[in-house]
Amino acid sequence: MKKILYISCLNTSKEKFDGERIKCTLIYESLRKFVDLSVINLSKHKIINTLAIFFKGLFGRRKYKYVVISKDAHGANIIQKILRLSRYPSNRIIYFEIGPFLYDRILNGSIKKETFIKDRLIVVETNSMKQELESLGFERISVFPNFKPICRIDFNEQVYPKDVLHLVYLSRVEEPKGIYDLIDTLVLLNKDNVRFVLDVYGRPQNKDDDGKITELSNKYKFINFLGMMEVGSKESYEKLSTYDLHVFPTKYREGFPGSIIDFFIAGVPTLSASFARAHEILTEKDSIIYKQSDNDDLFNKLNYIYNNQSILKELRLNSFARRDMYSVEAFEEYLDKFNRTILT
Repeated sequence: MKKILYISCLNTSKEKFDGERIKCTLIYESLRKFVDLSVINLSKHKIINTLAIFFKGLFGRRKYKYVVISKDAHGANIIQKILRLSRYPSNRIIYFEIGPFLYDRILNGSIKKETFIKDRLIVVETNSMKQELESLGFERISVFPNFKPICRIDFNEQVYPKDVLHLVYLSRVEEPKGIYDLIDTLVLLNKDNVRFVLDVYGRPQNKDDDGKITELSNKYKFINFLGMMEVGSKESYEKLSTYDLHVFPTKYREGFPGSIIDFFIAGVPTLSASFARAHEILTEKDSIIYKQSDNDDLFNKLNYIYNNQSILKELRLNSFARRDMYSVEAFEEYLDKFNRTILT
């Protein structure tokens, strides 16, 4: 088997809830089925492992046929620079981009195109990300969307209309993710009587966010802050399947959010902001999209959904039908071809 060095941030017992670590760990678990994989896990002993990148690049040119990097653009930029210092050949580096920001950082000058352009392959999550990089002169770009292990649960059919719709938010608790705009909108919608209840799952980004979301949860009876949820078990997806609507109010450009796949698995439709890739990932058959950072449109869409609850039944069915498109098995079919054509 080919010897490959994999550089990434993997799950640890304390750090296993953020999207980057989840995806990087899944890539690692699948990739090692096809190659002889050594790993540098930057989630632990960061200084020592940063030095390990240099020395393994310097002395591992014969040992490791390829280096595979799975990291956000900023972290990958640092890793690529260290490998360049070690004189590891750029044409033997493969980069799985986590998130959508390589293109943005090249445009704003914080990353030089030359650091990545000689890579053997860059794997991105959407066709638009591929097209953006191609517009900058990149040629060796492949696309594979985000993916998850598909937990099999029974479809949870709901009966509509309901007096109160149960919404769920599953993401980091911070202002750029749109959670506070969502709560402000629900306060207006529930002014005369409670029509929506929101359960918030996620890790506050800092102490201020922790205090703010706790205060809002205490102030409004229709806001429940429930902390972090470890999604993956049958029980967790069965819990998610009880909700009427997943709301994804992000203000970021986003790549391919893993939480959307979680709700395909659970069979729950998404009301999403129109982030950069939203229309590539979501369709009118399974989701509803509102104008990003537009609280009036968010208000109107939620009001429309409440007054037309019959649409949720079909949206739920169509969301549930999409779950297999983003499976580990689909990714490993991609890796099988990847192993035979790219890792030659």
